[in-house]
Amino acid sequence: MQFKSAALDQIAQFICGDNPLPFPYRSSSRLTSFFTGLGLDYIHHGETRNPWVRDAITDINRKAPSEGLLPSAEMTSVIEEVMNPTYFEASVSVPSVDYDAALKRMNSVLRQYKLEVVLDQSIGVASLRTVDGLFVSTAHQARDVVTKITFAPKVFEIPHSTEVQRGLVAIMMPFDPGFSGIHDAIQNACSLTGLRCRRADDIWANSTIIQDIVDLIFAAEIVVVDFTGKNPNVMYETGIAHTLGKHVVPITQSIEHVPFDLKPHRVLPYHPNREGLAKLTDELALRLKTITQGHSW
Repeated sequence: MQFKSAALDQIAQFICGDNPLPFPYRSSSRLTSFFTGLGLDYIHHGETRNPWVRDAITDINRKAPSEGLLPSAEMTSVIEEVMNPTYFEASVSVPSVDYDAALKRMNSVLRQYKLEVVLDQSIGVASLRTVDGLFVSTAHQARDVVTKITFAPKVFEIPHSTEVQRGLVAIMMPFDPGFSGIHDAIQNACSLTGLRCRRADDIWANSTIIQDIVDLIFAAEIVVVDFTGKNPNVMYETGIAHTLGKHVVPITQSIEHVPFDLKPHRVLPYHPNREGLAKLTDELALRLKTITQGHSW
């Protein structure tokens, strides 16, 4: 893909760093070293800085194929170098500048092309990547190497206005009065770990219950599923949760009720008596605490 004129104007300004932009200022010599450091043969000889940079990146932009999701390797290296955090550190001759504000400005330009720059703070490297949808997986961190999949179900809709809510636990269990004690035990476990929980019957936002269920799973950080009784609805909801990459915590009164394909995964067994439910609360609280402490929200 290639950038249009307006985007090139903005990127040229970012490279020059003239006030009041939150980007480091580059003099003539620094403009030359910026490009030559990337192996690009552009030497500034005293021309007006911004038009010269604009001409340089326009030339680089033309090297990109018209098809594809990313710009050329040369253009990608320019954008990533602009957002190199080393340039934003204060020195004797250069005051510090606001990296977060600069990143926001850069991404405001890139997102119309479904691109964004992401900083890996652990190694201090900025990378250009595609934006192909909201990352709703909680079993993986956004920094993990993952393959994003776009899908379009027909039975329900993928929520467009819902975001993952930190600390939200979705409960998937049979709608049966006999499970009220189990529901209470799960609620108690959530309370012990500072989390809040919801069940689909707490919601009536859509005309179909399946849409309410999908919305809840989509928004949840963790999904607790009770396989007791091999309830087909719970099995279906577990599949949705796994597809969306959620942290799924299975519980059951009998290991025999766990689907064969899921038996290799860890399950919390419990007894539905007072002692058993108290133990479920403690063990589930420990599991929830482990999950939430491992998250870098």
